[in-house]
Amino acid sequence: MSCYNFDNMGVFLGIRVNDGFVFSAGQIKFTSKYDGKTATGLVGSSLNFTWSFSGDVDSVIWGLKKNGVNVIKNGGKLVYLDKNGPVPVTVPSAYKQRVSGSGDISSGQVTFSLSLIRMSDKGFYGCNIQPKNIVDLEKFDSVYLAVKGKYLLA
Repeated sequence: MSCYNFDNMGVFLGIRVNDGFVFSAGQIKFTSKYDGKTATGLVGSSLNFTWSFSGDVDSVIWGLKKNGVNVIKNGGKLVYLDKNGPVPVTVPSAYKQRVSGSGDISSGQVTFSLSLIRMSDKGFYGCNIQPKNIVDLEKFDSVYLAVKGKYLLA
């Protein structure tokens, strides 16, 4: 027999099993995040987005945020990282050869890069951390990219 535990707001907290062992949710979390704040890039330049997190994370996805909800939009994955490094994904044609990701999932920090920034790149980007434990919940954070002016070569 198992018991599902929820807080007073209806958020799933975990499962208690007969033998007293508790599977708890909320073990993964961002330790640094953007919270929808704005990062500014210049046309033609590059920009890095870095997230730190803790817990037993299985993989991290960076991509185009779907309007109005905290998820990566369908067909909007830009980079997918797991414990072995980058995993191939089909990148939207406008982003091919301009996005990359690096970091070690086990170290709790990843960096995603967007190069040769275009005016059309402005908008929300999201980072989704996915837990190893199936009863834990995914976490999501977003950042708004504002794009300014024309890049001038020296």
